Amino acid sequence: MKITYITYQGIPSYNTFAYGICTFSSIKYFVKNNFKVKLVFPLREKNATTDISKLQEFYEMYEDFEIAATKHYLPFGRIRILEKYMFIFSHICWSYYVTRKYSKEKNITVFTLSDWVFYFLSKKNINVVYECHDLTNLRKKLVLKSIKHKNSKIICINKYIKEDLKIEEGSNVIVLENGYDDDIFFEDSNKEDKIKLVFSGNLQRFGKGRGVKEIINYFLESQHSNSAEMHIFGGPKSFASQLEKEFVHENIFIHGHKKRGELSRVLSKSHVGILTNVDSTHAQRHTSPVKYYEYLGSGMNVIATDSLAHRELPFQSSIDYFDLDNKESFLNALNAALKKLNDNIQKDFSTLTLHHRMEKVINFITDSPEGPEPS
Repeated sequence: MKITYITYQGIPSYNTFAYGICTFSSIKYFVKNNFKVKLVFPLREKNATTDISKLQEFYEMYEDFEIAATKHYLPFGRIRILEKYMFIFSHICWSYYVTRKYSKEKNITVFTLSDWVFYFLSKKNINVVYECHDLTNLRKKLVLKSIKHKNSKIICINKYIKEDLKIEEGSNVIVLENGYDDDIFFEDSNKEDKIKLVFSGNLQRFGKGRGVKEIINYFLESQHSNSAEMHIFGGPKSFASQLEKEFVHENIFIHGHKKRGELSRVLSKSHVGILTNVDSTHAQRHTSPVKYYEYLGSGMNVIATDSLAHRELPFQSSIDYFDLDNKESFLNALNAALKKLNDNIQKDFSTLTLHHRMEKVINFITDSPEGPEPS
């Protein structure tokens, strides 16, 4: 079976790294299940490349697949004051172009993170699967028009996306949350005695902070700063550099962007992972944060800001919640998470692996309860 994976993401890019991980992890497990995969994306980043070895190294995914990148002559990124509208315009034009091209291919299934690719292909006699990670008013309209076609399917990454679309699960709609790659993330049975707290992910969203400065300050103002370490992973690089200059302390470590293998080695020896979010509909309702699953897969407890999306994450007993605007709330959650370390309760997170998730994705795509019969 052939999978054509079409995405409007910047590749490779740290700005959309989480989406890139979703894309390349999906490709990895499609290939592992003997699917032939072609990746289609626009060359819109300055460092965009069709060199598969460079992409494999960047995303630490070494399976073989075909690349069919297209040149990007559109205006996205050229007029900053209109960037949002230029992105939409460029996205529409590029999606229309590539879907005209690939709608002529036979015996393929298209997998996409692009709502416009989903919309255009749904009108063709092409099997198309859209994985929806967020909803805007426009996207909602596109999805509801597209899903009416019998060749169209949608994967919602949490139940609130499905609820906001007002559609029911069935043969063409499924809810599948994210997962972690157990080829990379693991628990070290000999964690160090010195407590390690970790935040990993984008340090800003749409130019706004994600509460990282607050949690560092809360940590430094607590007794834990003398005996524990706090590790911060992620970018943008300019913001990470700012944190490094602002918070000079022997137990604060600002790492910036690191490869997942390097991140994994730190997580495997760490104890508490931190989840924060901004106050937006996407953050409150439509997320299924990959870092949460990576924390659990590394044997960590989690403290998180409270939100509907976070409350729907599996293994709620592993989470303690805090109010980002309240130091005492943060410290209470941290102390509760640390107390659990002494409980020695073994939990089986095998159902949260990407291997397990992709089995469900493949069964959904192929309509096979027993699994696919790849070529």
